[in-house]
Amino acid sequence: MQPGEPRPEDGSDFEPPRDTGANGDTRRLSPDDDASQLAPDERAELDKLRAAEAGRTHRVAHTARWIAACVVLVVASLLAGVAVIASYVRNQVLDTETYVQTVTPLVQDPAVRDAVAHRLTNEIVSAANLQGLANSLADNLVSRGAPQRVDDLVDPLVSGITNLLYERISPLLATPQFEAIWENINRTAHQAVVTVLTGSQGQVIKTGTQSVSIDLGALLTAAKAQLVAQGFGFASKIPNVSIQYTLLQSDKLPKVRTYTKLLNAAGSWLPYVALVLIVAGILIAPNRRRGLVVGATMVAVIGLILLAAMALGRSYYRDHLPPTVSQQAAINAFDIVLRYLKDAMRTLVAIALVLVIVALLAGPSRFARWVRRMINIGLGYAAAGLAKLGTWSQPVGRALAPAMGYIKIGVAVVALVLYLTLVRPTVSSALWWTLGVLVFLAIIEIFARVPAVGPDGRTPAVAAA
Repeated sequence: MQPGEPRPEDGSDFEPPRDTGANGDTRRLSPDDDASQLAPDERAELDKLRAAEAGRTHRVAHTARWIAACVVLVVASLLAGVAVIASYVRNQVLDTETYVQTVTPLVQDPAVRDAVAHRLTNEIVSAANLQGLANSLADNLVSRGAPQRVDDLVDPLVSGITNLLYERISPLLATPQFEAIWENINRTAHQAVVTVLTGSQGQVIKTGTQSVSIDLGALLTAAKAQLVAQGFGFASKIPNVSIQYTLLQSDKLPKVRTYTKLLNAAGSWLPYVALVLIVAGILIAPNRRRGLVVGATMVAVIGLILLAAMALGRSYYRDHLPPTVSQQAAINAFDIVLRYLKDAMRTLVAIALVLVIVALLAGPSRFARWVRRMINIGLGYAAAGLAKLGTWSQPVGRALAPAMGYIKIGVAVVALVLYLTLVRPTVSSALWWTLGVLVFLAIIEIFARVPAVGPDGRTPAVAAA
């Protein structure tokens, strides 16, 4: 043996096969050289073993890629569900107009309006101490010689006045004036909350590092203008001053604002992070079409689970309402406030199911092949008809045809990003958006097929039919 060569495990002096060249030099035989000296049946056995090893390596790599793809798609699906919730919460907490649009229908609901009317009526009766006034009146009448039975009239009197107040207040809540007041109250209150949470400066609310204050001087200026408008000219001599009044002083405000920034970032970026991870999981999968089916199915399942959780939460909320609260009004309010979140969840499920259907129609099944064939025939006839309108479509088609694959992917991605950015998610808007994208892609495909139209005015797909 030569120095440095490994010895066999049994310690024997095995000499590796060597070949002597024409010049007398020797070299160690490689596996291929050694295999060349094998008999045909031995070579076949060796090739079989090598193929089996290569197949085993391929299966391991194939399985590893599917495991990695499934892990990424599971994380992406969970993030997609969390992103929908985070976006909803962010919009409700930090977007005043979205919040106002959410709560404005509350006052338009009859059950909620009735509950508010009862609450306002009871507050008026309580603040005026109507029961005490009626009792004092009855005692005064009895002391002046009225029959003792006057006390029996106190409760009916209070009840009658309460009902009268309710009958006057209830119609007021249905007027456009009250709806405008309701909207302005909620807008002003929400703007103040946003100012506190973000540390920004409002027209009246001022924020510091650990404090929130209100500038009463701004209110004084507004009141002065109103007085002057009503004819009180002396009010114009009141000077404009800044009167800072501290509403809140807390060392926890910086932490609350940090959480608000995290919520804002999560609601803004999580949808796109989830989208990138879904694309990554599909690319990792050995079969990308099946990867799309798996990923979209996972997203749909997550969406359905969250919708089921919301339904269970609604039932729990209804069953644990205090007896003094109107159950119908509370449930209606629950549904109104969470309607955008429900719409977003349903839209997530709808988009996922659309992607599943698209992926299945791109598959090898007999029905999928038949659908694709019918679509190709239709597009072929459309391209043939377009070609007959003139040669102007030929250069457009030649420019589009080589890049059709990239164009389809780009259009799908851009459409999804624009939908997430510009459109309020609903099932109907998602379906219409999908239809619009398909029509746009079909038009591009028709132009791309125009150069393939034959002398007989038909595309290969039409001719094959």
